[in-house]
Amino acid sequence: MRHSDLEVDSVRLCATRAGRELDLTSKEFALLSLLVQRAGELVSRALIAQHVWQVDFSSKSKNLNALVRRLRAKVDEPFPPRLIHTVRGAGYYLKQLH
Repeated sequence: MRHSDLEVDSVRLCATRAGRELDLTSKEFALLSLLVQRAGELVSRALIAQHVWQVDFSSKSKNLNALVRRLRAKVDEPFPPRLIHTVRGAGYYLKQLH
């Protein structure tokens, strides 16, 4: 799957941005894969919890906040433009670039 300069390979379980391999944990990879699959769509915190942890937990969980923070540090901070965006209290989405 490809989004802008981000590529996610679900067979090899790896991701690259701008040609550089990203060192992701399995949970970071699961979240990134979900966001790329639904690029441009709001992905709810509840759906992320089900997809990444296979459980329902509070939408205010600090686990999810920490996971997104770590993923942003690897996917967004080293590369412009930032792709991962937040809709406060609702979820996250990958920005569509034109």
